[in-house]
Amino acid sequence: MFTDFRPNAAKILKLAYPVILGQLGIVLMGVADTIMVGDLGKESLAAVNQANNLFFMLSGLTFGVLFAISTLVSVKVGEKRASDGYTIYQSGIWVSLLLFVIQFVIMSVLIAQFHLLGQTPEVNSLAPGYLKIVVWSILPLLLFLNCRQYADGLGHTKVSMVLTFLGLGFNVLFNWLFIYGHWGFPTMGVEGAAWATLLSRWIMTILGMYYVRYSKLMLQYIEKGRISFWEARKHTIEIWSIGIPIAFQTFAEWACFAISGIMVGWFGNDPLAAHAVALNAASVTYMIVTGIATAGSIFTGNAFGEKNYYKIKHLGQITLVLIVAFELFNAALFILLNKPIANLYRVEESVLPYILPLFFLAAVFQVADGIQAGAMALLRGVKDVRWASIISMVSYWAVSLPLSYLLGVIFGDGVYGVWIGLTIGLFVAAIFGVVRFYRNVKKWEEVV
Repeated sequence: MFTDFRPNAAKILKLAYPVILGQLGIVLMGVADTIMVGDLGKESLAAVNQANNLFFMLSGLTFGVLFAISTLVSVKVGEKRASDGYTIYQSGIWVSLLLFVIQFVIMSVLIAQFHLLGQTPEVNSLAPGYLKIVVWSILPLLLFLNCRQYADGLGHTKVSMVLTFLGLGFNVLFNWLFIYGHWGFPTMGVEGAAWATLLSRWIMTILGMYYVRYSKLMLQYIEKGRISFWEARKHTIEIWSIGIPIAFQTFAEWACFAISGIMVGWFGNDPLAAHAVALNAASVTYMIVTGIATAGSIFTGNAFGEKNYYKIKHLGQITLVLIVAFELFNAALFILLNKPIANLYRVEESVLPYILPLFFLAAVFQVADGIQAGAMALLRGVKDVRWASIISMVSYWAVSLPLSYLLGVIFGDGVYGVWIGLTIGLFVAAIFGVVRFYRNVKKWEEVV
C-alpha cells in the first residue's frame, strides 16, 4: 500500500483541495448566517437552525439523486467517453426541475404544520417566515448542484470552488444589508437572512450554468447541442437508478441530524443554540473531509470504468488514511481550542456552559463521521449504492435516533445524550461502510 503512497496521496489532495474550498464556502455561508443571526439573540439563532434542519432533511432526498451525476460522469471519463458526460448533465437539468416540484410541495405542507414539531413559541413564530422565503431557493440550489456534480465528475473541481466563494461573498453582503437594514434597506432580521440566501443561490446558479455551457474549458466536452428524447430518457433512467439509493442514504443521515435537532429543541433555546453552534463548527471540518472523500470517489470511479480493481483498492486505502489522519488532528483542535472556537460565534453567556462540553463530544463524533463519509463516497464511486443506503438507514434510524431519544429524553441526559447517540450511530456506519468496501475489493480480486 505504501510503495507509492505519496504520489497518489498528492493526486487525491490536488483534486480534493478545490472541492474542500468549495465545501468550506458552503459551510461558511452557514457560519456567516449563524454569526450574523446570532447577534439578534438566541431565539433567532435557534429558529434559523431549526428551519435549516427541516430544509436540509428533505434536501437529503433531492440532493442524493443528483449525487449520482458525478459518479456517472467519472465512470464515463474512465471509459474514455467524457463527452457523454454533457448529455448526463443536460438530463440532470430535467431531473432537477422534477425534484424541485416534489421538494417544494412537501416543504410547503411542513411549513404550514411547523407547530407540530413542538418547539418553543419563539422558534414557532420565526422559523416559518424564514422558510417561506428560503423554499424558493430549492430550484437554484438543485441546478447549481447539477453543474457542480458534472464539473467534479470531469475532474474540474475548481469550478464549484470559485462559484461557491462568490456566492459566499454575496451572501455575507446581502445578510449585512437585509438583516440589519444598511444602505437604506429595511431591517428584516431573520427574514433578511432568508432573502440573502435566496439571492446568493440564484447568482451562483446563473454563473454556474453559463460557465458549463460557454467556457473554453467546458466546450471541449460538448460534441453536440441538444440531445434527443431517447438519449435524455436513457441518462435520466441512469441518474434515477443510481441516485435513488444514494438519496435514501443521504436522507437517512441528514434526517437523523434534523430530527436530533428537533429533540434538542424540546430542552429549550439555550441547549438548541449550543447544539447549532457545535454542529456548525463540526461541519467545517466535515466538509474538508468530504472534499477528500469526493476526490477519492472520482478516482475510484475512473478506475472502475477502467476495470482496474487493484487501483480501486489502493486509492480507497489512501483516501481513508488521509481522512483518519486529518480527523485525529481536528479532534485535538476541538479539545484544546474549544473555548476560542465557541467565542467566535458571540453567543449569550447562558449558552456557553452547554457549548464547551459539546466540543469534547464533537472531537470523537467527527472521527467517526469522517470515516463513514469516506467509506460511503468510495462505495458510490464503484456504484455500490444500494449497500451504502442500507448501511446508512440501519446506522441512523435503527441505532442513532433510538439511542439519542433513549439517552437524551428518557434517561434525561438532554443534548449530551442526543450527541452520544449520534456518535455511536456514526461509528456503526463507519465500520460497516469500510467492511463493505473491502468485501467488494476481495470479491474482485478473486474474480481476477
